[in-house]
Amino acid sequence: MERRITEEQVTKAILNWLEASGWEIVCFDFPQSGTGTSLHPKGENSKTKNIIIPDIVAYKASEDIGVFFENKNRFYYNDFLKIEKLRKTTDYKEALSKLFDEKLPRQMYYGIGLPDQKLFWEKAKQSLSRIDFLITVADSGFVKVSYTVNPKIFNGKN
Repeated sequence: MERRITEEQVTKAILNWLEASGWEIVCFDFPQSGTGTSLHPKGENSKTKNIIIPDIVAYKASEDIGVFFENKNRFYYNDFLKIEKLRKTTDYKEALSKLFDEKLPRQMYYGIGLPDQKLFWEKAKQSLSRIDFLITVADSGFVKVSYTVNPKIFNGKN
């Protein structure tokens, strides 16, 4: 029986991988920790139901690139829809800009982190057009770029 990796383990592995690859962690959140940064859509107050709490936001100054991660311990279709909304609307642009000291990076990419399991990959393949990247994490903690719209985002390094 395959051991199930937790969302926190996925997030920690990706955090370590990003830092080792020269990324600055802007903010992160672990499930149910309450430590994350809340992003509110433009014009809505803190009581809205449309709050997004990113699992990881990171920045690579040398490339002026930002990445936004939503991580899970399994395939979750609604996260693909959430990422698609972030990519295609400006609803959260103001909130994201605040994370980067009022200036969004030249390029911003939005994606998903999942355990590296065949079942999740098969389901995710149907929704890749909704995201910019898919990062998978093996039980061993090995991180892999499983899909990306631009191979230069992560420089192809694992």
